Amino acid sequence: MRDEFVALLTSQEGYHEGRDSDGTWNNMQKFSPAVPSLEWSQGEAWCATFTAWGAVGTGMTDRWPITASCWTAVQWWKEHGRWTDYPVLGGPFYLGRGGADHVGVVTGYDADTIWTIEGNTNAGGSPQGDGVYARQRPRRGPGSPYGYGIPDYPEGTISADPALGGVPAARVGTPSAPVPDPAPAPDPGPARYQTTINGFPYGYGAQGDQVTEVGRALVDRGFGGHYLEGPGPNWTDADTENYAEYQRSLGYGGGDADGVPGEDSLRQLLGYLPGPVPAFPGAQYFGPGQDNDHVRQLGEQLVRKGFGGSYRVGPGPRWTESDRRAVAAFQRSRPELAGDADGLPGPRTWQLLFS
Repeated sequence: MRDEFVALLTSQEGYHEGRDSDGTWNNMQKFSPAVPSLEWSQGEAWCATFTAWGAVGTGMTDRWPITASCWTAVQWWKEHGRWTDYPVLGGPFYLGRGGADHVGVVTGYDADTIWTIEGNTNAGGSPQGDGVYARQRPRRGPGSPYGYGIPDYPEGTISADPALGGVPAARVGTPSAPVPDPAPAPDPGPARYQTTINGFPYGYGAQGDQVTEVGRALVDRGFGGHYLEGPGPNWTDADTENYAEYQRSLGYGGGDADGVPGEDSLRQLLGYLPGPVPAFPGAQYFGPGQDNDHVRQLGEQLVRKGFGGSYRVGPGPRWTESDRRAVAAFQRSRPELAGDADGLPGPRTWQLLFS
């Protein structure tokens, strides 16, 4: 039954939902009308409906939650005592807070990776995509599953869970030799969920001040509703969900609103495009009497970093007391510059400010 179920889902790889007249993906697909009691879900997110369709097609309606809601499905597995933190071959995995964001089916796993078949995703792994894709996802860390359901397959359960046999690696079709191919198709790794813009990573697995900066900008624009504790330096599902809402506000749709920044949307969000640290021009360009573009560049970066409170007008190319106060405030904020808050940028202040 497990192999039949996975084979049915996998046979749909490459299928895409419909598009509106403007080309936007619209969640209209063939699975909702084919699942009794889920006809109403046409036009809604359909990852859970896709797995229910497979269950109906293989006579597993008593072994699988027939629902369009990932959250409801997670509760079903838990209520039936069939829930685990470990991959289950032919079982569902759930992403996001409480498992409510996305579901797919595990077709293979090893110590670090799960191989999957999923509906309503895309090539980047978005939980709001455009079709059926075979994917690879991390077992641990950012972007990894919230947990897994344990189907009651007649042939038994194969899982990495020690309580369920503790099979360390497996793939559908080879239960007697449960080891994935030693040389799977090339996998770009974290870049599946990330984009790198001028050397800065964004998306699942990304870390750094640039992630915090995006989160703060989303909150400022009114797209921070998914944060529970506020923006931070580690990219989370909340960042993805908030960024996807921001992308949709710009008119993006379907796979283009996948919650991963692109250059155009990031430039519109931040007002500039982050790039490599510019070379320090020299201390002679800063201080009383100086008037040049380096002063303006410094002031604009201070504002971006949240140290522009001393400016009443500007910043501009002419050095003012407001520039000195802003630089000093930034210097006091950095332990690396303790005791050196003179308000005049040197190479170390410049490097920390622009990195």
